[in-house]
Amino acid sequence: MTLPIHTTQTAAPQSRPIFNAITQARGFVPNVYAVYGGLPDAMTGFAGLTGAFGNSSLTPAEREVIQLAVSVANRCRYCVAGHTAFAADAELSDSHVQAMRAGCDPDDDRLGALARFARKLTTDRGRGCSEEYAGFLAAGYHPDQALEVIIGVANKTLSNMTANLLDLPLDAEFAPYAWVPKAEAV
Repeated sequence: MTLPIHTTQTAAPQSRPIFNAITQARGFVPNVYAVYGGLPDAMTGFAGLTGAFGNSSLTPAEREVIQLAVSVANRCRYCVAGHTAFAADAELSDSHVQAMRAGCDPDDDRLGALARFARKLTTDRGRGCSEEYAGFLAAGYHPDQALEVIIGVANKTLSNMTANLLDLPLDAEFAPYAWVPKAEAV
């Protein structure tokens, strides 16, 4: 399946302010957003969910842990590469990123509990997560933050499905961080 990867010039006029905001924040519009450029309502919804997650009480590093955990669980080559690129800006250590890319937890009790909770929400769709939820709370997170994790899982699942369905090419900015899911790395 192919859809156009829009630029600011080819995007629907109503999508252009979002393209400009993403460019201002990131320096470019990642392909996973650019494919929504022709659908202003979908673009607005995607950007709104991303913004809500970005405004959560979770730290930038914690948000990247969630996004990497979900992307690895969903075997999304595009999003794992993208969030590997973004992790340095979020002050997530390279050792934590590399562990997560390998399907392991970060070597940090709090971040590990967060990764396990996000991964379990993803793989089991919110069912049977009581052990991981208890670990999340024991690591010092507040119950309200579980809802913020769910927003992050939903947002990342949206982008993972988009990237996987369309087999999106990596942006030049993500190419150095290319990733192959473990089962395919033979």
